Formats: sequence, C-alpha cells, structure tokens
Amino acid sequence: NISEKIKGLSNTPQLKKLFETINSHSEMSEIRFVGGCLRKILNNEKIDDIDLATNLDPYEVSEVLKNNKINYYETGIKHGTITAFIDNKKFEITSLREDVFTDGRHAQVKFSKDWKKDASRRDFTINSIYSDREGNIFDPFNGKEDLEKGCINFIGDGEKRIKEDYLRILRYLRFFLIYSKQPHDLETIRTLKINIGG
Repeated sequence: NISEKIKGLSNTPQLKKLFETINSHSEMSEIRFVGGCLRKILNNEKIDDIDLATNLDPYEVSEVLKNNKINYYETGIKHGTITAFIDNKKFEITSLREDVFTDGRHAQVKFSKDWKKDASRRDFTINSIYSDREGNIFDPFNGKEDLEKGCINFIGDGEKRIKEDYLRILRYLRFFLIYSKQPHDLETIRTLKINIGG
C-alpha cells in the first residue's frame, strides 16, 4: 500500500525530525515529499534521494533548522533550495516557487505559498506529485495515473516548457526510457526536434 510505504519513510528518525520541525514552526507551515522519491515509491523502485517541498521561504527554513540544531547548507538559496543533514543523510528542501523569468536554462523565481503553482512550474506530470507524511497524495496533474499508464506528459504546453529549460529534452528522453509503456507522442517528438539546437 502506497500510503503505508510513505508513512514508513516518514517515520525514519531523520525524516520524523524534519517533518516535526517544519510542521510545528507555525500554524501554516508545512513540508511534503515531492518528485522523484514519490515517483519511485509509486513505481516500486529503490529510493535514493529524498526531495521535500515547503511553503516556508528558504530564509525561514534556514532559521528553523538553525533553531532546532539541524545542520544544513544553503545549496541554492536564491532558487529556494536548502540541504539539511541529519546523521550523514541529506535532504533537499525546496520552497514553493513561481517562475518570474526563464532563459532556456535558469529561472528567476519568486517564493510562493501555493502548492498548485509550484506543481505547474515542474516539467512532467510524473514529477509533480506531492505527499504529506501520512501518505495523503496531492497530484494536481494526474501524474500517478500517467505513471501507471507509462505516459510521459509535459505539464502545460510542451514547447513552452522546453524553451524555459532545454535540458528538459534530455529529461524527457531519460524518463521515457525508464517509464514509458506507450509510443512517443508525435507532436512531442516534433517539438523536441525543432528545439534540439537549444
């Protein structure tokens, strides 16, 4: 059962500490699993990295970790990512974001409190699945269904998403090779070819 697996993961001592630390910071503060680790749980793969998303901004995250004596470093603070270390395990905590500007590789972001807006800036539906520590899934773009069907779908307009970050072409191919059970969508292939110069 998926939610049992997620609960099992959140009850490891390190994650338990992180969830409690952030969730108890204020009435509104919340942290959830996101992306790769959920994709792997849903697909019965081995989990190696754990990515977390929070509605606190990165400066608040640093503050909360510092106050609770959790080691961290400011990996990509201007993009919203803080890496926490507990017992030599690392956890990437990224603040909810919206893109202000993209140049084909990097985005300027502003921090947000809106989980749906954060999901909509992610690349593929299978990477925009979130879960709280109890295993309640938030999946605004039906990524779980796409994963089950083996469909690699961009969120929104594929061409627009590629032009925001051309590396998504390689990411599309990587996820297609690992997860796809369907032939390539012809429109997607056309879009990849047109933008390959990027």
